[in-house]
Amino acid sequence: MSVCKGCGVPLEWIDTAAGRSMPVDPEPVFVIEGEGRDRFITDEGEVITGRRALPEEERREFPVAFVPHWKTCTAADSFRRK
Repeated sequence: MSVCKGCGVPLEWIDTAAGRSMPVDPEPVFVIEGEGRDRFITDEGEVITGRRALPEEERREFPVAFVPHWKTCTAADSFRRK
């Protein structure tokens, strides 16, 4: 596990289907596909679109994925290309 250079929180890395490494928040979440436009990344490196399930909505049949760290990083703007 590594640490974000911008905000200091722990990170995990997942290899995407495109062959790149993406920093993600370490806790997986349940995703409700088809509702919402947020992007998540699976263990296999595939991007899925939907929204994070609320705790009372979580179901085993929902896909489990990770939130890309740029979505939650408080210093994300300092890493964006201009």
